[in-house]
Amino acid sequence: QIGFHQHFLFQILTLTTSLHSYRHKQTHLPLMNSPPAKSRNLNGAPTALPVLLDELISEILSLLPVKTLMQMKCVCKLWKTIIFDPAFAKLHLQRSPRSTHLLLIQNWSNPNEGLDCSVEPYPVTNLLEIPLRIGRFSPFYTYRDIDAIPVDPHYRLKNLSCWQIVGSCNGLLCLLGGSCATKNHTTWLRLWNPATNTLSEKLAYLTNFCCRFAFGYDISTDSYKAVAFSANKVKVFRFGDNVWRNIECLPVVPFALEATRLNCHPFVYNGVYVSGAINWLAIRNKINYEWKDITVDQFVIVSLDLGTETYRELLPPQGFVEVPPVQPSVTVLMDRLCFSHRTKGTHFVLWTMMEFGVQESWTQFLKISFQNLRIDHGISDSLPYGSQLFLLPLSSCERSNTLIIATNQEGDVFSNQRAILFNWKHNRVEQVTSFYNDILWFFTKEYVESLVSTCPKTTTSTSNTYGVIDG
Repeated sequence: QIGFHQHFLFQILTLTTSLHSYRHKQTHLPLMNSPPAKSRNLNGAPTALPVLLDELISEILSLLPVKTLMQMKCVCKLWKTIIFDPAFAKLHLQRSPRSTHLLLIQNWSNPNEGLDCSVEPYPVTNLLEIPLRIGRFSPFYTYRDIDAIPVDPHYRLKNLSCWQIVGSCNGLLCLLGGSCATKNHTTWLRLWNPATNTLSEKLAYLTNFCCRFAFGYDISTDSYKAVAFSANKVKVFRFGDNVWRNIECLPVVPFALEATRLNCHPFVYNGVYVSGAINWLAIRNKINYEWKDITVDQFVIVSLDLGTETYRELLPPQGFVEVPPVQPSVTVLMDRLCFSHRTKGTHFVLWTMMEFGVQESWTQFLKISFQNLRIDHGISDSLPYGSQLFLLPLSSCERSNTLIIATNQEGDVFSNQRAILFNWKHNRVEQVTSFYNDILWFFTKEYVESLVSTCPKTTTSTSNTYGVIDG
């Protein structure tokens, strides 16, 4: 149902469109034995009313959510033309509030059928408005329980011939799929817009290239790019050109997921996109190393500018003075680069880079005690890797002073993922439970609904190729 605000806009829109249609007919209505008369203002100059009406219609439409626009595109030809205009998609994205949704990943995997997950764009406001409940055995334990989420077959990655979300940017999801049907291992990428329910064909094929992927937006060329990277090779794929290109190798190798002895975060390895660049956490001058041998000055953030396709190294905040028990995390909060880490047994600390690329702009956002997070103070920093405590910031809502954190408080990082809502104004923590849904919280990503097309514009003559290359 359309809310009062949207209904009011709809009434104005209908009236404006009627005026537009009337002016269009008046302008093009021929008089007997005479050319069409031009509309004039009081001074005798032609009026720009039709143009103004077009702009007004676009302005009103840009204030409506994507779901409503998808319903309204069938109302008249004019609205449909505007809604599918790439320039309008940009305007609508600029007007849309950022990070309004979380992409909840539900696990439906069956040991006999392989990996299978579904994606649910879940409004952050809905999460914060779930009725608060009090624990049965402790009045200090409060939680919000997510009801069973219906599964849309179109939102199951398996039905999209993919198994993983590489990244989310401007309402587009970059999906990764692959096949081992032959002796050659082949991977591909697809662009998916859940809000408009549009999906690209399989693109960016790679054969026998063991790598990880990242995804982001090149502001300088108004294009979307995927990055395939390994320790000694980096490739860039520009959607629209559909060709993989080799670029300079990473100056520092990012944390290796396979090296579990390193206390690396098991789910933070694709890199994060912010301000036109993809960013990874890495260790200087080391490839094979033990966690106990690392020093603070070896930590570095490697940043790849998607416009120039060049690297630079960013240092962690100056307040980061001791090696934490487990790998720190580089994420994005409030459209800013975020660096977060545990201290030894006492706090969870978050820093944000207020001006991207400016070292001096690192600012401590929050320092939350384990007591306020209701985490056991006696947790051991020397637990086995699979039992270590990991905390990953997912999203923050300034209006409600709430930080959403993924955690594995029960000690099993792979099967007991939970979410915490922490109100930093009142130092209040609430658990998020989901009895009916197996949500993979560490894979959750921020998401904004948009009209951005999954078929980016072609920029070179190579657009008809699929970019199938060997690693």
